[in-house]
Amino acid sequence: MSATGVLRLWRRAAPDRISAAVLLLGLLLLALAIPPVMRWALLDADFAGPACEGRGACWPFVAERLPQFLYGYYPAPLRWRLHLGGLALLAWCALFAIPGFRRRVGPATAVLAAVLALGYALAAGGVLGLQPVEASLWGGLFVTLLLSFTAMAVSLPAGIALALARAARNPVLRGLASAFVESIRGVPLLAILFMAVVLLPLFLPWQGGIGLFARVVVGLCLYASAYMAEAVRGALNTLPQGQFDAAAALGLGYRRAMRLVILPQVLRRAIPNIINIFIQILKDTTLVLIVGVYDLLGMVQLAVSDPKWLGHASEGFAFAGLVFFAICFTISRVSLRVERLLGAGEGRAA
Repeated sequence: MSATGVLRLWRRAAPDRISAAVLLLGLLLLALAIPPVMRWALLDADFAGPACEGRGACWPFVAERLPQFLYGYYPAPLRWRLHLGGLALLAWCALFAIPGFRRRVGPATAVLAAVLALGYALAAGGVLGLQPVEASLWGGLFVTLLLSFTAMAVSLPAGIALALARAARNPVLRGLASAFVESIRGVPLLAILFMAVVLLPLFLPWQGGIGLFARVVVGLCLYASAYMAEAVRGALNTLPQGQFDAAAALGLGYRRAMRLVILPQVLRRAIPNIINIFIQILKDTTLVLIVGVYDLLGMVQLAVSDPKWLGHASEGFAFAGLVFFAICFTISRVSLRVERLLGAGEGRAA
């Protein structure tokens, strides 16, 4: 690159003195941080062998514990069922390459619900001749993804319903929806998980209640639905009144106006906030460790307590951090792509 090109790039990245100072400070911090990290992770690291004697990272620890990080204690001969469920989830993601599919939230959510139902059936067994597997054996990345996508699939339609209820003319419906959303949003997720685990069985009409994993799923879905309702309601409030008047002028009833005119625009406007909530849910699943469900971070926590691998917690948590970063970064980039596709042809306000 020529000197002129470098100067042009610098002016674009740092148009004023404050931006230039911040950029220089960031480059300085990177210059100080990257060499020791690279030395620990690569140059001085051990990549093979039963024991680690170097001063760098001990990656054989991650390699030995990788099945546990991915599947928990799920029986190895039955893991093909988890792989089949993962392929079904990837197939659902691939459907977004179809323009007509990615523009229809209802069918997309319904297909995701069917995929998750298949995933739960495959994982738990007990149907179609499959050997049952106790939920206490589930763990690792498998549980993280299962909890996250379940909360996503439930929270989007539930959030839309709550947002519409908060905007309804019926004061009772509006009050109930507002009370639910504000109550959930005013309580930490950890408290919601504890209430779901401890109090939910007391309100069930049948004996025996539901398992721990199912109670955690209910708590996560309630939490995600409340935040999703606020994201949808915020987008609904930004829609011009003229859109409602135009739908009424066309003679559309409430349901058809919402389905054909209002909600498509609202969801398109809410995509950034919806994706933020999805990413937040994915990261918040790490809290389920406290109530006894071992996700990816929980499995890492168990692995680093093994006397054989004492002192290698950094490698385990670095692996978990890289996995979370890869998933969240992928979701954010895909969401930008979807946002551009759905916003094609729309003018931007000056």
